[in-house]
Amino acid sequence: RVDRLAMAFGRCMNCCLVLAVLVAALVGFLLSHEHPIAPIFVYMNLAMGIGKPKTEAVGDDVKPAARPEGEKFLSLPSGASMPANGIGMCCRPTAYEFESVRRTVLWYLLLGGRHIDTADVYTNHVAVGQGIRDAIARGVPRSEMFVTTKVWPDSFGFASTTTAVRRMAKELGLDYIDLVLMHAPRNLHPRLLLHTKFGFKDDEFVNHDCRNQTACRAETWRALSALIDEGLVKDAGVSNFQVHHMKQLQNLGLKPISVHQMQYHPWVSKTQAEVVSFCHRNKIAITAYFSLGGFNNLDKALGVDIVHDMAAAHKKRPGQILLRWALENNVSIIPGTGNPKHMRENLDIYGFSLSSAEMEKLNSLSGHPMAKEFFLFEDLAV
Repeated sequence: RVDRLAMAFGRCMNCCLVLAVLVAALVGFLLSHEHPIAPIFVYMNLAMGIGKPKTEAVGDDVKPAARPEGEKFLSLPSGASMPANGIGMCCRPTAYEFESVRRTVLWYLLLGGRHIDTADVYTNHVAVGQGIRDAIARGVPRSEMFVTTKVWPDSFGFASTTTAVRRMAKELGLDYIDLVLMHAPRNLHPRLLLHTKFGFKDDEFVNHDCRNQTACRAETWRALSALIDEGLVKDAGVSNFQVHHMKQLQNLGLKPISVHQMQYHPWVSKTQAEVVSFCHRNKIAITAYFSLGGFNNLDKALGVDIVHDMAAAHKKRPGQILLRWALENNVSIIPGTGNPKHMRENLDIYGFSLSSAEMEKLNSLSGHPMAKEFFLFEDLAV
């Protein structure tokens, strides 16, 4: 019996040793990247795409289509007009495989879309840039395009933000970037949990030159303001911020916040509604992500009776109703897809409108039981 216990203990120790080595290797691999969370994000999405179709090839005979009739724009402090209907290059398998990304951007621009949203942590700048250059070669003017990217909190701080934005412009192959956002006010790091939940004194920015979250956001905003003066960036904004975070930046007396990108749909929480109200009062344009419910609630959102019945009445798809709802609330949208058919549908939302009664019905969904199922990144942004 003692021998059996010893053998079992030995096997357990061997397994633990192997596990420790694997964990150490994984941690080393992640830390070798500029943004350790990025590989997790990328490989998780690529794994979900195994066996699924990639974005179809763009034929040589495909020419630029006319832009959507009645297209809506949001005015920004720089004087730029941001197309209110864009495409998000995140959170699906076709947003990370190079050729699918290139084809997606090319398809979208040839179909009449002009607003492309990406981010440093998505790791697809080079492919996005190639798609842009391919579209320019086919006759789509760069001057009509609006390109957004984002600085991940790992790069917060004056010097590191400046370096990151210069690198991102080079990866995209652009002389200027239309809009650069601070991707989130806090970093997804173990210290975030220790600081917010367990009262640790130092937060997740303790190892940055700027030392803490408030100072790091301020230094990042100083860098973006300087890059606007330089001309490399046209407008700057934020994402997943709460009102007090935006007030901190406003109090610096630097460049105005042009855009706030946030989760926004009819199931919006009270906190999100307050953020929207603050932005509208302060002339900060809003871009909505997860307009169709996001990757975890898409099917549920499109299947809600109110949305489904409204779509039937307008002879539209449920997703088009949700996108139109956002536009009616003066919010821009960036639904993501690698499918040209869905791109056409997402762009085809200017030919109809929702009545006041229909808008009220959709607004009432904030009290729908499904509203509690949404994960809000803002909940981490204290």
